This record gives sequence, structure tokens and C-alpha cells, in this order.
Amino acid sequence: MLSALVIAPTVLCAQRAPDTAQLSSVSGRVELPTVDKSAPVAGIYVTLHRVGSDSSGPVDSVRTDAAGNYTIRYHRPPGDEAVYFAAAVYRGIAYFSTPIRSARASGEEGEITVFDTTSKPVELHVRGHHVVVSAPRPDGSRDLVEVWELSNDTTVTVVGKDTLSPVWSTKLPSGATNVRAGQGDVGPDAIVARGDRVTMLAPFGPGVKQVSYSYSMPSSSFPLTLPIDKPSTVLEVLVEEPLAQVSGSTLRATDAATTSGRTFKRFLGQDASAGESVRITVPVTTAATRTRVLAVLAGVIAFVMIGALTRALMRRGTGVPPQVILPVSYTDSLVASIAALDARHERGDPTLDADAYVTERAALKAKLAQALAAGERGV
Repeated sequence: MLSALVIAPTVLCAQRAPDTAQLSSVSGRVELPTVDKSAPVAGIYVTLHRVGSDSSGPVDSVRTDAAGNYTIRYHRPPGDEAVYFAAAVYRGIAYFSTPIRSARASGEEGEITVFDTTSKPVELHVRGHHVVVSAPRPDGSRDLVEVWELSNDTTVTVVGKDTLSPVWSTKLPSGATNVRAGQGDVGPDAIVARGDRVTMLAPFGPGVKQVSYSYSMPSSSFPLTLPIDKPSTVLEVLVEEPLAQVSGSTLRATDAATTSGRTFKRFLGQDASAGESVRITVPVTTAATRTRVLAVLAGVIAFVMIGALTRALMRRGTGVPPQVILPVSYTDSLVASIAALDARHERGDPTLDADAYVTERAALKAKLAQALAAGERGV
């Protein structure tokens, strides 16, 4: 199998390379960090990979010598914009060099650091936790994106005890749906939602890596409380709506942030502790208000229709013709006015103070009571 891996890519490269291809090379060292210094890794295969818009795949492979050194010579077409990098697999985990840009790469450019692995619990420290809350959809639901910057401060790669054991996990807010992995340093297949948690199944080597995922929350979940179950060096919340507010932990409002033509209110904190929480309050959306108004109207209309039907049936037995009740459209408008007033009050309309709200609502309720009473009398 290994000989096929070495020979086949070389043949492919020779077939693809034109006569004008430049003879290039990459030299480096594969090393394993120890407590005091780095030790060479001898006899391990190093494979040069090419990733381009026209084709991608391995180019050639060699074994490291007793000092952990390797050299791979290959043909690189002039002006080739593909990305080249070297990779080595150590104890089942692949490790990579930095992108190789030089025609004669050596030293740090070709260096590959590998690590021992452990399935014992290792705490991944949260260097940054970022939450982005989008503007509402027509139905009032919102998309949230969470980005984590996790740090493995050891000299070992953390792996799960088996394929189902997570290396890291965190809690999802109640009601979250459509959970999906986002861009980051961990493959999307390794981010999996299980019940009320997001889990990461990929091996995690030493250093800092970014993990991200998104999900949707219904309008009924707001104000939304996000628990902080892991201490974080930096905590940031971005909300797209100008009237939204964020509180909790060490968060403080700061300058707005703009990205891709969208502007977000920004709240920033440091050294957030586990056990704290973040509360996100958003304005009542038009769709949510419309739904509430329609629900109230449906209830009132149903009540009026049932009352009218009951009176008609009762009068049919006495021979008294049913009398005309007050048009439903008038009561509908009163109910809609009350619902709209409540919505203005809930979203904190600055033109509606508390006294004015109480007075106006009482007046509308009185009119509604009179209208309903008039309808019952058949006026």
C-alpha cells in the first residue's frame, strides 16, 4: 500500500507537468516536542500535497531520515497559483506544514510538528467566545452564530475514547433548532448537536483553534438568556437591531461593528466566569405583533359569533325575530388598537410614557366594553 502511495502520485505529476515546469523542492524536519526540547521523528512518511482550482491531490512522498529530515523534489508549473503543503501522519493524526510558497522551501517553511495523543480529559481553555444575533426573519425568528476560540495548552493531541466521545462540548439554549457547523479550524462533520449540547468529535492538537456553529431561535424565546458554562477570557455579543439590549457578566456597550454592509451593536467583556449568564432583549417585531393582534381578534370574533348564534336559537323558540347586533368591524378595530398599544409599550416606545399608556388603554377598554354591551342589547 505504501509503495503505491509513493509511486502513483509521482507518475501523475510527470504526466501533468509541462516541459517548462520548474524543478522545485521542499526540505524540512518532522519533530516531536518533549519537556526540554524537540526530538526528531525518523522513518515517517511525509507527503507533499497540491490544492488548486484545476486539480488537487498528493504529489510525492518520502520517509524521514534518522534526524527527522526530508526533501521532496517536484515540478511546479510557472505561475502556478495552487497551494502546496507537506503533511505527516503520526499515531493516526495528520499534521501539516505552513503553505509552501518558495520554489526552494526549507527551514520553518517545511517544518512539521507532531504530537503524542491522549484520551484522558484535557481542559480546553476559552480564549474568546463571540455571539452574533441577526435581525429577525418575517416570522420573528432569528439566527445566532457562536464562535469559540479554544486553546489546548498541553503538548499532546486530545482524542475521544471512541468515535462517539466528544473532545469538547457546550450547552445550547433551550428551543434552538437547525443547528449547523460553521467555518473554522475544525471540519463541519466533527460538530454535532446532541440533545441540548453541541459536541466536537475531532482530535484537538496543541495551540488555538476556532470552532463555530449557528442555530435558529423562535421569537417566543426572547428575551433570551444564554448561560455561560465555561470561563472565557474575552466575551463578545453582536446584535443587528439598533433597539436590542444585552446585559450580564462583564459586558459593556462599545463602538458598533460593521461587516458585509451590516451594522451590529457591540457588547464586550473580559474574564467571564462560569455560572454567569447573558440576557439578550430584542424589540417586538411587526410579525409578532400582527400574530398577537390576529389571535386576539379571532377570539373576540368567535365570542361575538357564538353569542349571536345562541340568541338566535333562543329567540327562534319564542317567535321573536333576532335583532341586529353591533357590527363586528367596530369591535375589531378597538381590539386591534389595544393590541397595537400593548406592542408599543412592550418595545419601549419613547413617545409612550407609563401614565399615557395606562390612561389610553383604560379608555380603549371602556369603549370595547360599551360596544360589546351594546351588541348584547341589540342596539
